[in-house]
Amino acid sequence: MPRHPIALFIFAAPLLLSACDRPPVQRIDLEDAQSAALLAISPSPNSEGAAWHISVDGKGIDFGQDKQQPFLSLRCLLAKAAQPQLEIIRHAQSEPGARALFAVMGNGIIARLKLDATLTKSAGWRWEGLYPADAPELDVFTGQRNIEATLPGSGTLKIAGSSLPREFLQWCRLGGLAASLPAEPPATPLPGV
Repeated sequence: MPRHPIALFIFAAPLLLSACDRPPVQRIDLEDAQSAALLAISPSPNSEGAAWHISVDGKGIDFGQDKQQPFLSLRCLLAKAAQPQLEIIRHAQSEPGARALFAVMGNGIIARLKLDATLTKSAGWRWEGLYPADAPELDVFTGQRNIEATLPGSGTLKIAGSSLPREFLQWCRLGGLAASLPAEPPATPLPGV
């Protein structure tokens, strides 16, 4: 038995009263919670048989299955008074206001590309990022080896190796001009001919 029961009450009373100030319990509808969880986490897309294709307008390339919505798009934005820019679009649903690092690994390079949730008229919220076309992190797309691109909540996209992204990025970096081939050295006449 404590010697000073009043002292014990004086110290314990504020603790008991602070427990009364807690906010009420918030109830969550399980159907709403499940739909939010499905939005936040999507399985990795099945990219077996997917390939790079030139977009219909010729200003970008798409990686995906033939005649289906692409998984990933690279678009070149050209303006007369500005340097070329490359837009990266990961066609996966995002939440409004979200930001993420898109980890792209391949060809001896690991790039962490910043993407933001962007609202589109036709596809709703999706992931997009804009970079100067000469940004060194974009070199991850220039090799011919396989690439793995992981977006938190949207899984890992396995991209088969191709020379098309390298050619496209080079075209974009040159401002939409074809790369010039090196000049052939002049033919030297054979002696006695």
